[in-house]
Amino acid sequence: MADALQDAIAALNTTLRAMTGIVRWYDDPPESLNEFPCGLSYAETGELTAQGDWCRGLHTVRVNIYHSRQVLPTAINAAKVWPYRVMSALRADQTLGGTVAAIPWPLTYRCQPLQYGDQTHYGVTFAVVLKIHGA
Repeated sequence: MADALQDAIAALNTTLRAMTGIVRWYDDPPESLNEFPCGLSYAETGELTAQGDWCRGLHTVRVNIYHSRQVLPTAINAAKVWPYRVMSALRADQTLGGTVAAIPWPLTYRCQPLQYGDQTHYGVTFAVVLKIHGA
């Protein structure tokens, strides 16, 4: 159980990396972003519950898909495809290869400017909840 969240994020990355249109999906945060569209996911918040030999984690993983902001109208239009592509990818494997018990719905997202390092890009940010059970 010690690596459960790390394993779940790795499985999430594998699932999202395969989406049509992604140029680069990062397993580890880079110093800067220079290939677009690209994606990155990381643990944001969570709730852990333990009772006896049973435990459960509800983890919110932040998933960001970045577009270059060099031409803002182009980036805004290009980002429109991601809500349904991400939903479809997650619905296709709702246990992420058995690393999570479930992905509770709904999936929430926001299209907005996204800061990374000292640069502002445009993209979509998702809050993906992962439910993990363990002993």
